[in-house]
Amino acid sequence: MILTLKEQRVLDSIQLLMDSRIGVEEASRVLGISERQVYRKLARVRAGGARGVVHGNRGKEPHNKSDEDEWERIIEVVKAKYLDINDRHLQEILAREEDIVVGRESLRKRLRASGIGPKRKRRRKKYRSRRERKPATGMMLQLDGSPHDWLEGRGPKLDLVGAEDDASNRVWALFVESENIWAYMDLMGDVFTTAGLPMSLYTDKHSIFDPRREATIMEQLNGSGPFTQFGRAMNELGIRIILANSPQAKGRIERFWGICQDRLVAELRLAKASTIEEANKVLARFLKGFNRRFTVKPSDPNSAFRPAPSRQEMQNILCLKETRVVANDHTISFEGLIFQIPRLPKYASIAGQRVEIRRLRSGVMEIVYKSSVVLRLTPSELRKTIAKQARTASSNRKQMSAPARTGQPCRR
Repeated sequence: MILTLKEQRVLDSIQLLMDSRIGVEEASRVLGISERQVYRKLARVRAGGARGVVHGNRGKEPHNKSDEDEWERIIEVVKAKYLDINDRHLQEILAREEDIVVGRESLRKRLRASGIGPKRKRRRKKYRSRRERKPATGMMLQLDGSPHDWLEGRGPKLDLVGAEDDASNRVWALFVESENIWAYMDLMGDVFTTAGLPMSLYTDKHSIFDPRREATIMEQLNGSGPFTQFGRAMNELGIRIILANSPQAKGRIERFWGICQDRLVAELRLAKASTIEEANKVLARFLKGFNRRFTVKPSDPNSAFRPAPSRQEMQNILCLKETRVVANDHTISFEGLIFQIPRLPKYASIAGQRVEIRRLRSGVMEIVYKSSVVLRLTPSELRKTIAKQARTASSNRKQMSAPARTGQPCRR
């Protein structure tokens, strides 16, 4: 039996619980489930071993799967006649006027997935309390970025992205040109290489981490929430992302930025750093001294970091991924370009099949079908493709705009 990375994370957490290294309450927070569910998973693992973390419905068709055609008809009716009505009232109107009986929660999810927002948005106040440190390293990393005039005008504007272990204060950080997804991919690659896979990340609601949308119908049917590209990569690695509701919730890494804006700026000034390469060299020395001086001893000496996958597997996860459907002529359209998939010796045809497009950190683009790379383009080959298709499009526009020649003399 092969476990997914997510299932392996659950199994590791239950094993920590069975070894009395963490309590039920801590396991509940790490896994994002109730204590009752933790007890149930614990009982299943004790009874069936690793198979106990695998859901019993894996691979089975849901018995209560909704009729998609019927839901499409309901959404069309709502868009045509019943917009700007709150969900509960809409449920009653559909039952009274259209003889359509649906659950309110199912209706709400379908409306949000179709882009029909709620009539009124309300935010419930939440009770807040002080959060204690995690007992073991690797249980949670706080993740954030800090834009600041780090070079004090001597060079380009830089952002500092960092991750701080909640239990020990150990910090990983990197100067980048801008706080984007590749910056955090590079940062996490450094964490995975030097320490391993953490169990969870605590972040703000930056669009890199927060998808800011409702789950699509397919995501709801698959039981997976909406993900950003970064969230998708962490989910594949079995790492849970926890979104903080305020900067104060990430107080430890916010205090680290205060230290950096005081001490690190001075170190950069003394080193006369004026480029991103020079700044990262100074940062490496600074972090070595910071981690030696300011890290604390966690209450549990055993690390919760998990072994990282191979470098190749990590490269295939820490990238940008999208899916496309292969046309009948074995081409796909991606970002305004047409890519021809060559003949595959293993398959007679893959027309109508879904392929995965990977955009690697190196700039290479790969088209993958059933775990096999069917087309790989380097950055120079991509530039040639873009230039060639741009010339073709320009030539076609000129031909369409040229006046037609009929061979007849022009009459005045």
